[in-house]
This record gives sequence, structure tokens and C-alpha cells, in this order.
Amino acid sequence: MNPLTPIQFAELAADFCSRHSLDKAPAPPKRSANNGPSPITVGTVPSNDTEMTEEQQLQAAIRASMNDTVQDVDDIDDDDDDDDSVEYVMEDDDEVECMNDDSDIQVVEPSRNTEIVAEEKEKPPSFTDEIIAMDVGDEPSDNAAKVMIRMPDGKRLVRKFKTNDRVKIIYAFVAQANEDAKGGKEFVMKAGFPPKDLVDSVNESISNTGLAGDSITVRWKEN
Repeated sequence: MNPLTPIQFAELAADFCSRHSLDKAPAPPKRSANNGPSPITVGTVPSNDTEMTEEQQLQAAIRASMNDTVQDVDDIDDDDDDDDSVEYVMEDDDEVECMNDDSDIQVVEPSRNTEIVAEEKEKPPSFTDEIIAMDVGDEPSDNAAKVMIRMPDGKRLVRKFKTNDRVKIIYAFVAQANEDAKGGKEFVMKAGFPPKDLVDSVNESISNTGLAGDSITVRWKEN
């Protein structure tokens, strides 16, 4: 076909492009069993223009072009699907920089005062704290046990208590009757002959310990 008409050139170019695409291996034109041209298929333009009219040839070229476009779109979709499996590797320098960049990280340490308050809450009150805070109450008029107490400064005190009161209430009375004892200064109380320390009997009643009508001596505790 020499010279080629514009239509013939377009047909031959479309046929060449359909068989020699960059996305697939070149393929020769399909032939039928009798070595004649194969039936028209989408994406293929017969090389012999005498078998088709110009309009049919043009439609065949358009269909071939559309088929290649659909194939290209499918390839793009496949490429997008492959992006899901892409693993992004951080450069070593970037990783080190991220690990060293702790400017936004704030480590809050408990203050010393907070630790002291927590320890004080967990620590049970001492015996001195208990007797200073204890309510001694008024002297009873009935069923009373009179006790004479000699204080460390030589002062003598006489106080009545209920017979069923515990010995701890006498400790509370002594602690609250002396300024030094109120300030937390520790003392010991002894009674009987020979004098016996009453600290082991603080939870017993006054009547059971025989302190009713007895004398108690108070001394400051030696450090």
C-alpha cells in the first residue's frame, strides 16, 4: 500500500501498538487454521483493509485503544495493591535522632514532702501520741479508785478514776498534766514494792492491777 492514506496509516499504527505494547510481550497476528486472517477480536485490527469497511476498521481501532486503556488501569490498580505490602525502613540516623530526642518527655519524681506524708500515713501513732490525744474525762463520783501520783518534779497529784478504767488512762492523765510530757517527753510509771513498771499493764483495769488506793511514782525515761 504505497502511498498510504491517513486512514490506512492510523489503522496500521493501531495494529502495531496493539501487538507491540510496552506492558506485554510482542505477539504476531492471529491466524486461522487455513492460514487466513482470524476473526476480528477486541484489541486486534486485521492487516488486510479489504476485509473491513473504513468505518469498521475505525471502530476496531477505537476498541483496541480502549482495551489497552483498560489494561493500563488494571495495572495501576495492581500497583496500588502492592503498596500495602511496602515496608518503610527508617534510616539509622533518623532512628538515633528519635531515640535521643527526649525534649518533650518529662519525668515527674515524687517530692520529698510527698514521701514523708506517705510514710506518716502508713506509720501507726506511737504510745505517747495516743495518751496525749486520749480523753481522760471528769473524775467519777461513784465506784471510784483513788490514786496518788508523784510527778518527776516532786509534785503530788491525787486523782479518782473508775475502777474498770484501763491503766492507760492514768498514763494519759500524767501526760496531759505536765508541759514536758505534752511536748512528747517520755516517762515511766512504777508502783508496788519492789517498784514495778506499769507499761505491761496498760490494757488491764485499775482494779485488777491493785492500783486503787496505791501510790505511783513517775520518772523521766532515760535515753
